[in-house]
Amino acid sequence: MDNLSAESMIGKELGKIVGETSSIRAIFTSLRPPRVGEYVIIDYGEEEGERKFVLGIVESSLIGNPMIGEESLRPEVVEQASVFNAERHEYMLGYARLLSWLDTLVIEDEVRYPRYPPHPGASVYEASDEVLKRIFVKDVTKGWVRLGHLVNHPNVPFYVNVDSIVSRHLAILAVTGGGKSNAVGVLLDRVVNELGGTALVIDMHSEYSQIAGETKTRIIRPAIHPAKLTLTELTNLLRLPEQATKQRMYLRMAFRDLKGSAEAYKYPENILDELKNRLMGYRDDKKYKGDVNSIIDLINKIDELIDNYGGHLLTPTAPADLESVIEPGKANVLQLGSVDYDVADVVTYHYLTWLLNERKKYITSGKDSGYPHPVLIVVEEAHILIPRMKSTLTKSVAARIAREGRKFGVGLTLVSQRPKNIDEDALSQTNNKIILRLVEPEDQKYVQKASETLSDELMKMLPSLNVGEAVVVGMMTALPALVKIDKAERKIRGSDIKAHEEWLRLRASSEEKVKDFYEDLGF
Repeated sequence: MDNLSAESMIGKELGKIVGETSSIRAIFTSLRPPRVGEYVIIDYGEEEGERKFVLGIVESSLIGNPMIGEESLRPEVVEQASVFNAERHEYMLGYARLLSWLDTLVIEDEVRYPRYPPHPGASVYEASDEVLKRIFVKDVTKGWVRLGHLVNHPNVPFYVNVDSIVSRHLAILAVTGGGKSNAVGVLLDRVVNELGGTALVIDMHSEYSQIAGETKTRIIRPAIHPAKLTLTELTNLLRLPEQATKQRMYLRMAFRDLKGSAEAYKYPENILDELKNRLMGYRDDKKYKGDVNSIIDLINKIDELIDNYGGHLLTPTAPADLESVIEPGKANVLQLGSVDYDVADVVTYHYLTWLLNERKKYITSGKDSGYPHPVLIVVEEAHILIPRMKSTLTKSVAARIAREGRKFGVGLTLVSQRPKNIDEDALSQTNNKIILRLVEPEDQKYVQKASETLSDELMKMLPSLNVGEAVVVGMMTALPALVKIDKAERKIRGSDIKAHEEWLRLRASSEEKVKDFYEDLGF
């Protein structure tokens, strides 16, 4: 088999197939406890003069003893059974999902499912590290980067395909402290430093300031030229509710009047002041005297917006060229920790829409204009910006990227500790998933519903994963895998603050100041 003999493919014999089998799953007895997530090889015997094997993954395991059944509730019964050497009757079972014919995986790098089941009594072997390396270790020059190693085969590195991530999108999900930030850090560090890739990270809590190293990480301070605000963006920045119909109407009138005048192009930096001037004109116009209070309230909201964000977020010095914002070959981190969620929504929408439009322009113009570099977007706190039960601007542009991004080289990665609160359509469009520890049943079911490849058995693994361990499924990997993700080389501020250390440090500092005070007094 392409210079890989049967002896080098298979390890020790684990046991035999028992009971009824199918082309999807099989049960086998085992000489040792089968490890959930480990790979096994099932001997299908001779076919047309060639010995055939199928690779499977252990999705659950069981140890039982007929002498100590569930009815043996009294301790003295169990004790009595041990006297009679009950251990001799112990049995171990593994439940394996059949993944592919082994020869097509190794020789053709193609998953091909068996169409018939293995025979009861067929031998089941451990998969050797050699054969697993042939399946999971890939070439960086062909768009693969290392994510970690197989949990049950620690000598086997695990690689993911970046092209598949960009074209088919990705979700990274886990409870708080499960290792999401570390997974993002490892992935983006290698995409940028090994492939020269370009990334845009929507960083809600300013965690990723060194994600790809000092020279390969660019911090973006959110800034929007006021003249480039759309009416929808401005409406959201002013926090005009749906029921504020009169204020919305007058804002729309003033906005369209301003955008249609030459003055707006002559003085774009004063667009918010110009909006106020037009609204004040409506206020003083007798034709609108019945709506004076609504107009005055709207003027006050614009003043408040200028006070809060004029000069830094809304500034005429904001870059006009996307390439000067999203620098090619770097992890570009848009830090939104200084703004509230509503403003973060508008800023994220603005940048993602700008990026998607520029990539479209580049592809459709014959590469004469637009942004020339494919980009991997990472949205942290996706349940806030792309929520299930609420409309947001980011949600609308994320839906567009999920549908159209693959045609224009814009990939979307959603990161969250609350999967059930992410928009279901957006989550289902992420055909690749890195799922670390998830405990809540509703989160598990929601993720499974949004995934085509997460079986009941794989889902049952999620609560028992250790920190940094993940179930990885999707087109970015050759096969579903249980992976220990590497430790990020750069500092990621995703861990919890150690309160007691802060308290002790502050107390020591305070005591030192008191001591210095008395020493200065000569005591």
